[in-house]
Amino acid sequence: MEEALRGAVRWYLGRHEEWAAPFYCDPARVGAFAVAPDELAAGTDAAIFRLFVTLAMYQALRDVVIMRRQRSLPHASMRIVADVACVKRATTRHACPTLGSVKAFEKGCDVTKTDERVDCKTCPGVPCHVKDATVVFNRMGDMGKLPTSAWLRLWKGGGVNVLLERVCQVESSPTERAALLVEHFASIHRVGRKLATMFVSALSTPALASGLTPWFPTVDGNELVVVDTNVARAADALRDPGAPRTYDARERWVREQAAKIDLREFRADLPRYSPRFVQQALYVFCSKSNRVAQGDACAARTTPCGGCVPALCPFAASMESADAVAG
Repeated sequence: MEEALRGAVRWYLGRHEEWAAPFYCDPARVGAFAVAPDELAAGTDAAIFRLFVTLAMYQALRDVVIMRRQRSLPHASMRIVADVACVKRATTRHACPTLGSVKAFEKGCDVTKTDERVDCKTCPGVPCHVKDATVVFNRMGDMGKLPTSAWLRLWKGGGVNVLLERVCQVESSPTERAALLVEHFASIHRVGRKLATMFVSALSTPALASGLTPWFPTVDGNELVVVDTNVARAADALRDPGAPRTYDARERWVREQAAKIDLREFRADLPRYSPRFVQQALYVFCSKSNRVAQGDACAARTTPCGGCVPALCPFAASMESADAVAG
């Protein structure tokens, strides 16, 4: 088990240059949604809001599908959902009664998407940014509420820096601050724990994106763990049969296993303990579609590579099939 995790970390670090630049700063991967690295490093409200919405789009579909959608959208569409100034203007200037507060909005906004039609019963036929956002996302009808919910909950009245100051006042531990911030961002409509964890850790885990984590060391995201489908499968493959298949159990398992691995053995600039980094290595290693999109040579291999971890390799089944045919 431990050796399999070490193998995944070793493999990830061997290809780290391919993955070092975060996808959310790369226009070639996410188009107009890409966050300017200098603005992200400075921690501006605009950059953090764009990052939040960009990451929040990664729901229920493969990453490559979401990236394709993001690349296909023009700059004007990105601004509707991910430009904090645009969302602020659209929210404050609209006459809809549901836009006055978080409670009114999340209880009263009834924008829905039916086939190609997007409308609501509160202000039928009246254009609004929530309807426009629904069209941009092109997902379930109420996902268009996400940017406005974010603005009303956490950006209105000073921006997230005010939230950060408040969290620092009530919590002295940088790692606990990260966990508390996850709770705040998870409260935004259609976000939840996984996406909030991915967002907070992106801003507070230097091992993932050196120089682009403006909240660190005030907030330390190294102990956060994002349990997506790939990480869940990896955990289930390596844990004892019958282990609970819950988010909490898998998260706890990654932390326990990460405690056994001193990452400084692999690279001197890494922290000793970072479940988030170990989890990222698992995610990248196990993500077949992302590796194929990155041109990973293993996609065409018929025998395992030198760094393979067969228990976790997403190409292992196809290699076995090729061996069977050859035999």
